[in-house]
Amino acid sequence: MRHMSISKRDGFTLLEILIAIVILATVLTTIYAAYTGTFRLEKQVRASDAIYTMARTSLGRMTEDIECVCRYNDSLRFVSGEFETENCMGLSFFSSSHLNFDDERSSGIAIIGYDIVKDADEDSCLLRRTDELCRGNTIKTENRGYTLCTGLQSLTYTFYDSSGTEYDSWDSESSLTAQSNRLPSIVMIKMTFVNPEDTNSPYGFMTKVSLPMGENP
Repeated sequence: MRHMSISKRDGFTLLEILIAIVILATVLTTIYAAYTGTFRLEKQVRASDAIYTMARTSLGRMTEDIECVCRYNDSLRFVSGEFETENCMGLSFFSSSHLNFDDERSSGIAIIGYDIVKDADEDSCLLRRTDELCRGNTIKTENRGYTLCTGLQSLTYTFYDSSGTEYDSWDSESSLTAQSNRLPSIVMIKMTFVNPEDTNSPYGFMTKVSLPMGENP
């Protein structure tokens, strides 16, 4: 009787194991790239959303302050100024948009100011709003300055008189005939924020504010 020998195969060959490892590495690399890409995109979206929220809040507050510009004791103040920080301007004016942070009720005319503060830890600036209530012939300093936004790269204003003439600065206390004891008719605010993903492409925002009392002597 003839006996048939049946060869029994045990395990995998080295070549098969190497091929399996290569396939597994390729799959894991693809999955890792997909996950890291998703996390990176989520981080960018969150950062962008935070910047848009700060810009919307800041411009909304500034718009309301400027729209409420007014005189105080027959005096008019609307003065812009440059800071040491490049491409950043400050602004100071009388306004009825005083904010009270105390329990006691207080309202009236205040000197509203927008100041630029260099962030020591970042290559950017902070925008601070100051609010000093006027009392009689004095100004009550309440130390109520607070930060409107961070990560600011630039803040500039463009001013327009009733004829549409454009000015890079405005000083109602100067001797310049077009500005002396006058307000601009329109203020255009431009601000940019640092883009951490691409410093050459900052986030830019702009709005225009009409002044009801514009140029009224």
